[in-house]
Amino acid sequence: MNQNWNLNDIFASLDEASIVSKEALSMCQDFRKTYEGKVASTDQISFHECLVSYANICTSLCGLESYAYLVWSTNLNDKAICAFYQNTQDTIKKCNKELAFLEVEICKELDYSKVVFHDDWIDLGFKAWLEKCLKFKPHTLSSELEQLFCDCQAVADYWVRLYNEERAKFSIEVRGQEYNEGELLELYNSQDVALRAEAEAKRMAWYEQRQELFALIYNALLRSRAIAQEWRHYSYPAERANLCNDINSDDLAKLVDTFAREDSPARALAHRYYALKAKILGVDKLPYQDRLAPYPLEEEGAHYTVEEAKELILKTFTEFSPEFAKIAEMFFDKDCIDFYPHEGKADGAYCMEMPVGFLPRVFVNFNGYVEDVDTLAHELGHAVHEYVSKKYGELGREKSCAQAETASIFAEQLVFNALLKAENNPKRRFILLAKHIEETIATTYRQIAFHRFEDMAHKERANGEVSAQKLQEMFKSAMDNYLGPSVETKGVDFIWAGIHHFFEYDFYVYSYCFSCCVVNSLYEVYKSGTVENFAEKYIEMLTDSGIENYRQALAKFGIDASSPTFWENGMHLFEQEMTELEALTEQIMQK
Repeated sequence: MNQNWNLNDIFASLDEASIVSKEALSMCQDFRKTYEGKVASTDQISFHECLVSYANICTSLCGLESYAYLVWSTNLNDKAICAFYQNTQDTIKKCNKELAFLEVEICKELDYSKVVFHDDWIDLGFKAWLEKCLKFKPHTLSSELEQLFCDCQAVADYWVRLYNEERAKFSIEVRGQEYNEGELLELYNSQDVALRAEAEAKRMAWYEQRQELFALIYNALLRSRAIAQEWRHYSYPAERANLCNDINSDDLAKLVDTFAREDSPARALAHRYYALKAKILGVDKLPYQDRLAPYPLEEEGAHYTVEEAKELILKTFTEFSPEFAKIAEMFFDKDCIDFYPHEGKADGAYCMEMPVGFLPRVFVNFNGYVEDVDTLAHELGHAVHEYVSKKYGELGREKSCAQAETASIFAEQLVFNALLKAENNPKRRFILLAKHIEETIATTYRQIAFHRFEDMAHKERANGEVSAQKLQEMFKSAMDNYLGPSVETKGVDFIWAGIHHFFEYDFYVYSYCFSCCVVNSLYEVYKSGTVENFAEKYIEMLTDSGIENYRQALAKFGIDASSPTFWENGMHLFEQEMTELEALTEQIMQK
């Protein structure tokens, strides 16, 4: 097991990938010449051949795009690789432009009732893909306009690249040592209160100096997205994301209300936690950077090596399902994981989907903390999901963001509960619970705050350019709502500029909260033992995620996702954990 991933099975070099990039564009042009104007009138056999050809093209493009991102995200300071990444992105957009006619003709001309599907895995994948296309029928434009939007998106991507490359320049000196952003954030785990405060002040100062640039970039992206919304006749900014996630505006409103409405019982849980932490740390209000600060009884420093994390995760997965663990182990054995932070590597973590025939890749910045173990488990949950969903072919494996996050959060929940079950020492059990609760808050309340900021930003942009000052005010308002009276939000205004999801995606963030509620409901069913062969059904749910929606999936476990209280029910597990944490606090403080 190496500490860096091996990408040679995808491409041996940038030069090889560049050659394939040129061939891909030619392949797309040939596809267009063959099928444009004929999709609706072609016979059944030819239509099936059209979909097979399209799936093969998507396989090639996915491999190319994924490889470019993998190389780029670990070499942000390499100008040659940055240029390769941008050139690849430009080629992908050109390819998408050549392919745009297909979905247009499917939505506007195809008589879907006459399409015949065979009862095999690939055709089931084709059927699901076609049905997803048709959901966007009211929002599909002419071929010419779709091609124009492909070109417009290629230009918008330059703004995203500018944002990422500007953030990659992050370098701050603290007490005589230089830190990139990922390294600086590790200082927030220090027991030194003054060091945490200094790190936060310098990080905020760095973003404050660049507020105008980041505000300009975000305004450009908001305007680009608003133009698409207007031309495609979406009635509200998040409608496209909701269609992708198969969630309607009323359900999204209920989800947001569960975590943001002033009289919501769920909202009070986060405030309850921060009040408890402030009390234990002996302050009236937690400084913002101390939301995740270590407790006085917590040992400082790294606690897990990568090998120890691997052993723990695989043991936990095996107890849940030997099949699940066997799949996860492949990513270690075949060097599909890039583990450690280094100069030029992006911060955060992700699992990169790969086309049929290739293993997904996992990207983390492992520093040895228990949170890093959870993050590794999270991304491996994604990887297993990606692997099993390939059963239905390249088109049939497409899934919503909300479904994808369900797989990762469930894997993380398994590892956390294994750690908790094995821990009998009250102080260490307290720390495990507290860290997990902090992660749950970040996954739910914090993401809903981000969603509310996004929604406000879109609406404000409709009235003209949004100033950096206004963006700061809106962000602080959303954060105040979730943090509550026990956290000091002075200085939090600038953090919006460091949330890459706002720039790279549109209305992605609520998917985390959505999935956390789904996972909590699933996990309670798993613990209850009321569903036989739960693990097998769970893997089946992941496998079928490209061909069924989350309501259909949850129904197999006896969960009614249409219930008015579904989202609140999804926080029962969190409330149980919070109650135990408060009891442990009393027990520890009495000693």
